Amino acid sequence: MKILVLNSRIYSLEYELLEVPGEKILCSGQIKRIGAESSVIIHKVEGKDQDKIIKPVFDHQKALDAVIKLLTGPQDGVIKDKKEIGAVGHRVVHGGEDFQGSIKITPDVRKKIYQNFQLAPLHNPFNLKAIDAALKLLPGVPQVAVFDTSYYQKMPPSAYYYALPMHISKEHKIRRYGFHGISHQYACENAANILKKPLKGLRIISFHLGQGCSVSAIKDGAPIDTSMGFSPLGGLVMTTRCGNIDPEIVIYLSKLGWSFTEIEVMLNKESGILGLSGVSDNMKDVILAAEKGDERSKLAIDIFCYAATKYFFSYYGILRGANAIIFTGGIGVNSPLIRKRILEGAKFLGIEIDPAKNRKTVACAGRIESKSSKAKILVIPRNEGILIARETYKIIKGKKIG
Repeated sequence: MKILVLNSRIYSLEYELLEVPGEKILCSGQIKRIGAESSVIIHKVEGKDQDKIIKPVFDHQKALDAVIKLLTGPQDGVIKDKKEIGAVGHRVVHGGEDFQGSIKITPDVRKKIYQNFQLAPLHNPFNLKAIDAALKLLPGVPQVAVFDTSYYQKMPPSAYYYALPMHISKEHKIRRYGFHGISHQYACENAANILKKPLKGLRIISFHLGQGCSVSAIKDGAPIDTSMGFSPLGGLVMTTRCGNIDPEIVIYLSKLGWSFTEIEVMLNKESGILGLSGVSDNMKDVILAAEKGDERSKLAIDIFCYAATKYFFSYYGILRGANAIIFTGGIGVNSPLIRKRILEGAKFLGIEIDPAKNRKTVACAGRIESKSSKAKILVIPRNEGILIARETYKIIKGKKIG
């Protein structure tokens, strides 16, 4: 079965076409700057050079129409007709408390995704635009929603409730939802395959370090805690997001005359390593600046790693130890320095990175623990598309794969 995977954002649409079972990626790409006269279309067929096309793409339906034309095109197409697409899997950021797992999209499911707009106003509306476009352009093709949050719906109440009046939490659906669930689930499933062990019996601390950053404590294949909370803003320090702060800061700034919009922009887009360093929201640039002696960049790296280290030791205690530690996401896969800094204080637990393996493992999968380490340390490149395709196949066919 050929499965089209879609990840729709406010100004972009990412896609992959996979052959499942087998999880072979036939092609992938992205349409950026949707709504502009000079939208950028990047299309990559496996085994060929990528194509780059500049042309206007004014909305998400036109973006998906452009994708279908590329998939079926005479030069760089990989299918002869769109009827070869057996299912579409959609990344949907927020499932609220409605969805315990992935689900076939029906009118009722669509309605519930719409009702969760307030919980994810920057994501769910554009996830739904792709769903509606696919329903129109690929009529009769089964559609499946795979939620970033559903992975965390089985966390214990002690992990997901905040210490607010219970009636407020229940009335307004305020709880720790967790995000990056698709990424963490993919990483953990792959770690189990690499280690040749079932997920049951594994205690994993999984770091997703990229533009957004999160860490999850996972036992027997199910998360028992995660750093992101009601929104993707909390938890670890990120590239432009602040992570955990005293909530009184928001109240204090509002009293000083800041509007809630100004505070929201500052916390989400002007904080993190960008706000601390004043150099960039790209960790690679900040590391280079630190190596040249920039003190603010050094401090940004220190704070970033310190926050991650605090979560590591917290989750190590909650799990009563860890068999495996995973690094995924752009920073997690590409920065030996950050991995080293986060775990360098764990030697007294018998957990140790091999320096040579760590330096060599960049932009690829690998094992980086020393021979004597009491926990396996894995680097696993992010590939949410494969997990979404797996989940879509499972829902449509009622089978397990992978």
